[in-house]
Amino acid sequence: MGLGIAFRAFSAALFDKQASERIRRALQPETSQEAEPKLLPKTEPQPTAVTQPAATKPLRSDAITLLSALQREARFVDLIQEDLTKFADAQVGAAARPCLQQCASTLARFFELAPVSDVGEGAQLDVGDDGSPERYQWIGEGSSTSGKLIHQGWQATKVELPKYSGSERDANVIAPAQVQR
Repeated sequence: MGLGIAFRAFSAALFDKQASERIRRALQPETSQEAEPKLLPKTEPQPTAVTQPAATKPLRSDAITLLSALQREARFVDLIQEDLTKFADAQVGAAARPCLQQCASTLARFFELAPVSDVGEGAQLDVGDDGSPERYQWIGEGSSTSGKLIHQGWQATKVELPKYSGSERDANVIAPAQVQR
């Protein structure tokens, strides 16, 4: 909209002396409107660049969104925060199984995960000279560019986290406190 007005104003100022004077007065700072107008040298109009609005910082980090979903759907934070030393291993396993299954379901909804390497674990893998430390972690000593694959690693091939629509005040709330009436 501003660009269209600018072109109309330019055209009016170029071809209409009265419009040119009104535009000059409108653009002059209020404190110097009574001062004598300064003539500027004639210049060719420069093309204006269309600027994108600055990206606004999201109200909530993606990490909090993911943690909130894992808590809501699998009670993940509750399990992690629980003092597990007071329970027998069988009790911990019984509590962890449904939590882990729900966590897997939640992750599958938000991400597509694939192995970093398709070579089977235990097989020989040639990393090459350009293997980044984010993709390949060397274990042990040596300077070879190949070795036995211990763990295939994981990478996200798709990420679809929900967008937070709450208030900025509550953006870091992972799970609301529950109050019984």
